[in-house]
Amino acid sequence: MTTPTTRAQTRVQQTGHGPAGAPHPAARGYDADSWLTHLTVDQGDPFFYDHPLDHVPGMLLVCAMADAVSDRVDVPAGARVKWVVNFRVMPELTPGLVLYAAPPENGRHTLRVTQGPTVVSDSWFTLTTDPEGDRPGAAPLPSAPAAEPARAFLVHRTRPENVMLGEPLAGDGVFTAPVLLPEAGHTLASRRPGRRSVKSVVEAGRQFATWLSHRVGGWPDEVQMLWLRLTAELPADLPATLPLALRWRQTRMSDDKARLTFELIAGEGPGTRIGSLVYVSKGLTPEAYRSFRAGAGAAA
Repeated sequence: MTTPTTRAQTRVQQTGHGPAGAPHPAARGYDADSWLTHLTVDQGDPFFYDHPLDHVPGMLLVCAMADAVSDRVDVPAGARVKWVVNFRVMPELTPGLVLYAAPPENGRHTLRVTQGPTVVSDSWFTLTTDPEGDRPGAAPLPSAPAAEPARAFLVHRTRPENVMLGEPLAGDGVFTAPVLLPEAGHTLASRRPGRRSVKSVVEAGRQFATWLSHRVGGWPDEVQMLWLRLTAELPADLPATLPLALRWRQTRMSDDKARLTFELIAGEGPGTRIGSLVYVSKGLTPEAYRSFRAGAGAAA
């Protein structure tokens, strides 16, 4: 097991191997397929702390998982990923967080994030071969057309560069919103030139779920969104030039809990369904949020 450290920007410093690949002694107690990553929270980060927070945001955990896995797991060309993340407890700013990956079993990789003795999030993912190969990138495509970003306050963002969702359009009970491409150097940008990261698609879906909760569910602007669960099933490798959109077929929404299922659509017009995202969240009034924070902070 190796023990790297990752910052809030999810830049990983590998202490298991030096810059030139020289090995360092591995920690004991785990086999070669398990590892630890220590997370350091940077409250000055312009994406994760786009606005003041009294806790570690769920997207920091998601990005840390995605970046650590991409550094360590060989993802075959044309692979699809199914990824489930449960948010158990809202993590505090201190003490430090640790991401642990267990050895894979029957193709399933299990991750968990702990803070002291508490598991704040647990996750698993599988990789499978897309039956249609590299369908999203089969032919060169022109650059995805620019889309008008959604209003930042409706997706709980303040910096324009952190809005990953285009303005949604509604028609016949269906809402469709473009997935925007992060700028080069952004936390959500792919580490591979010309590609689009899974984490940027996940954030676009999270923002769409937030937008719908306010605009369709009628949740007041001051409601705090408590993220409970993410389920994603999508291609692991997407070209940056491929136009993407999220589609939601309207269903009933409650006053304080949302379960929103999105289709991931590739291409112009009706497009082709290439994946799905499911978000489960709970809305807390300011009074309920204060009570929640004063308690154990357990999400479920």
